[in-house]
Parts: sequence; structure tokens; C-alpha cells
Amino acid sequence: MSSRLRTLFVAATALCGPALFAGAQIQSSGLGDVDPWGAGFLERGEQGFGNDLWTGSEADYLLALMERMDVSLLSPPERALLSRALRSPSAAPEGDLADILMEQRIRLLLALGERRAAATLADQADADMDDIDPDVILSDERLAQGEVDVVCAQMNITGEGRFWSELRAICAMKGDNPGGAELALEIAGQQEGAEAWFTETAFAYLREAEDRPAARYGSGLEMTLSDMAELEPGSESLTAARPDLAAIIARDEERDLSLRLEAAAIASQAGEISPAQHRELYQTLIEQEDFEPETAIETAFVVLQKQAEPVAPEPPADRPASSSGPVDLRAMTSGYSEPVEPDDLDDEETEEDGGEISVAEEQARAVGEALRQAATDPESFAMVSRLFGEALETIPARDDTAPAAHVFAAAALTNGSLPLTRKWLGTLPDDMPDADRYKATLLRAYGLLLSNQRAVSDIEDVATTLLESGYEPRQMQATLKLFSIWSGLDVPLPVMARSALAQSQVDARQVEPGMQVAIASAAKAGASGEALLTVLTQTDGRAETLSGAGLSTLLNTLQRIGAADEARRIALEAGEIWRVAAE
Repeated sequence: MSSRLRTLFVAATALCGPALFAGAQIQSSGLGDVDPWGAGFLERGEQGFGNDLWTGSEADYLLALMERMDVSLLSPPERALLSRALRSPSAAPEGDLADILMEQRIRLLLALGERRAAATLADQADADMDDIDPDVILSDERLAQGEVDVVCAQMNITGEGRFWSELRAICAMKGDNPGGAELALEIAGQQEGAEAWFTETAFAYLREAEDRPAARYGSGLEMTLSDMAELEPGSESLTAARPDLAAIIARDEERDLSLRLEAAAIASQAGEISPAQHRELYQTLIEQEDFEPETAIETAFVVLQKQAEPVAPEPPADRPASSSGPVDLRAMTSGYSEPVEPDDLDDEETEEDGGEISVAEEQARAVGEALRQAATDPESFAMVSRLFGEALETIPARDDTAPAAHVFAAAALTNGSLPLTRKWLGTLPDDMPDADRYKATLLRAYGLLLSNQRAVSDIEDVATTLLESGYEPRQMQATLKLFSIWSGLDVPLPVMARSALAQSQVDARQVEPGMQVAIASAAKAGASGEALLTVLTQTDGRAETLSGAGLSTLLNTLQRIGAADEARRIALEAGEIWRVAAE
């Protein structure tokens, strides 16, 4: 810092007063003497990859693999796989590159959104990383949680960098010290090149201007200033929001419901909020006065509020079924405690052609349409499948709801529920067209990946049906991909499946034979970390585009190194189950 800027900074500190900057730099964990490679950040129920995760490989090769990794390209199951590996405790890699590898581990954790793990490791490793400061990460986390007073009390008053400069301005504004805030902004502009949105918002707040920028929620710092300045959210306010920040917004009952729902979609895709929390927001939405549904999801939630039609009991033996006497509707269902008029029983929906449909059928249609509209990509379909997971259980599976069976089974399979998948596939008629039979059998085939018991007769029956009913080129390719996935996940292939693979031609992105051998050999040699990272360089978020042979090798490797759950998730995504819902 130049002498002029240092003088300005001291003046700003004096202006702000001792109470505002009472704290020193946030204290470190005091764990600097702990080997950071042995630090684990696994959640309850998660299994690590073993102490030898990184020790069976050359450090320079591991470094090249880590530097090659682009987290933004990875699919959700691939991100989950990489995250579990990086959060697992292990022995340190051998050689002089261990510290550089630790820096890469920290960077990847940060890119994956594992901010507290990254901050703790950076603190323990005492890593000299200019762009990663543990105090910045933890302070920003606290700002996002609304703990601005605590952060200002513990702030690093001598810290250099944009974050500390902008935080000093926020703390000065919070302390009702406009002079100190303006001086902090001037220092930030001269020293760090303050971000234009931050400066514009801060000066609009200080000058009580009515015209202010739209809110931003890309960091705890932005959330804090947006809330202080009472900024209105715009169409792009959540564009840069991290899933963890989106989850905080979604849970904040003080915020606008439409913003919370938009944030919930971001958080739900990343698993930062539960399906129950997501459903609760929609429940709040549809209960608002004068609410009118505008989307398929909203329509589905409205229809799901309807009560299923009551089922009349058999008439008593001593009274004819056609009795013309008065009927007590309370005797038809135990669900009513007060007398109910016939017009109040909304148990049927009249179609335009004069026909009538049951409430269950109406619900199946509405939820099915919401799922079909979400079947534009695997992430969106998975999110909506989780959102309606409860409906998949409660809507009765019967003849009138059977038209939704394929899309419901695809959603259940995406959710990893084999019983629900079987429930809906069981409603389909025996005399369905070949195209419907093929889709149902393909879903059943992928369901075998979730089963602990696979009868040889079931496998043979599925393979035969797929080959006989899926004669279109697109169907044949899907069948061959399934057989390759089966092979990679140790489902025994019947002879007709092996014969089909032997006669197939490769027309997809290949994993080079040498790379396949290297990956398999690394797994066999106990170099789990090397095998895992190499697999991810090949899937690269596009496992569905790989050739059957390459996909089979990669899945088999993941299963061998202890990543069977992630392998199944990658397999289901590679099988593009969500496309079945769109057809």
C-alpha cells in the first residue's frame, strides 16, 4: 500500500471509530500443525475412499489431472463423486509437489461450493494463495447468514484486496459513518478497482437516491449491501447466485415469495434444500388470495389439493341398491364429519367432450405434464421428479392413471426408487403398442441397476423384449448402450445381448483403448484417486455421448474403487432416462 493510501486508510479507521473496527483479523482454527491431507469433511453416512487415495500415483500426473479438471462442465453425479474424494481424509501424496497438490485440492473444493472445507484446509495448510483467503471465505459466509455486525466486529482492518475494502465501506455505512464509507470507497477504487455495481449502490444508499441498481445475490457481500440499500430484485439478480446462497434466500420468510421460488429451483438442483422445503414454498404460493396458476408445476400443485373421490360401500343386504330414499353421504366415506351436499363433492372433472375423469386421473395428467415440460435436460427433470416424489406415491396406480405410467416410472427411477418404478410400470396393459412396450422395458432394465437381486430369467426377458420391440435405429442404439452399462455394473449379459454388442458398430465419442487400459490398471493398482480423476477427464459432463466400450470401462472402474452409488447415478444419466418422459 502506498504511503498516501496508508494515510487515507488510517484516517478512515479513525473516522469509523474504535467500536466499528473493534476486532482484529478473524482468528484461525489453530490447527496449523495438523496434516491437512488427513483432514476429512465427510457428512454422516458418507464413506471415504481410503487412506491410500493419492499415494499410489506420481504427483506430477495427479497435478496434471487436477489442473485439467473443469468443475463447471461436470454433471451433478460427477460433481458429487469429485467432492466426496476431495473431502475424504488420506495420506499425503509423496514428493515435493504435495503442497501444490493441496492448493489444487482447495481450489477444486471451492469451485464445487465446498467453501468451509476449502477455508479450513487453506488455514491448516497455511497455503500461500493470493486469490483464496480463509478469512474472506468465512466472513462472506457469515454475511450471507445475516451476521454483518459480527463480521464488522471481527474484520481485518488492515486486509488488502477488494473484499476487505468493500467490507470496510459496508461497516462504515452500517455504523452510520458516511464520511468513513466514502473514504473507504475511494481507497477501494484507487487500490483495488472497486466493482462498479458496488460503488453505484453504495453511493445511492449514502445519498438516499431513489434510483438504485437491481439487487445482486452473488456473494454474502452483495446480499448484505442489497438488503441494506433495500434494492429490488431484477431478472438477473440470481444469475450468479451460488446454490448455498440461493438456499438461504429460499428459506428467508422475509423475502418476496417469487424470489424465494426462483432461488429454490437453483438450490434444489444442487441438493441444497430438501424436496419438502421446495414443496412448502409452492404450497404457500397456491394458498395466496386470488392466486391463478401460470405454469405446469403450479397447476399440478393446485390439482393435487383436490380430495380423492369417496368410494361408496356395498349397499346393505336388507336394502335394495336402487333405493329412492334419502342417502346420508356421511355413510359413504369416513372422511366427512359434517353433512355434505352432492355439489360440494368435487370428485370428478368434466372433459370438453362431455366425459368425466376422476380426481386421480386429473392429478396424474397435471403432474405428468409438469414432468414432461421439465424433460429438457437431466438436471431440470431430476429437480421436478424430486419435487413431485410425494405425489408419485399418493396418486393411485390404476387404469385411469396408467397413461402417465411411463413418465412417472422415469421420475421414480431418477429418484432412485425401485418400488415406485415397479408400481407405475405395473399399471401398463399387456397389449400395449411396441413403442410403449419398448419404453417400459427400457425403464425396467435400468431399474435392475437398483435391485440387489437380479434373476437370470428377468435379465433374459428384458433383453429379449428390447431386441424384439426396439427395431428403430434410435431404439437399437439405446439398447446397446444399456447392455454396455449393464456390463460395466456387473449385470450378467445374456447371450443375445453379447451377440448384439459384438455385431454393433461404434458411432459415438470413444475413450481411447490406451486410456481405458490406464484407467483400469490404476484401479487395480490401488491408485484410486488417479483412476477417479482420469475417469472424470473422460466423462467431462457428457457420459451419454461415450461409446459403449468406454462407458463400460469407466463405470466398472468407479465400482471397483468404491464409488458404486455415483456409478449408478452416472449410468442412469448416461441412459438419458429423462428423455423417455419427453416422448
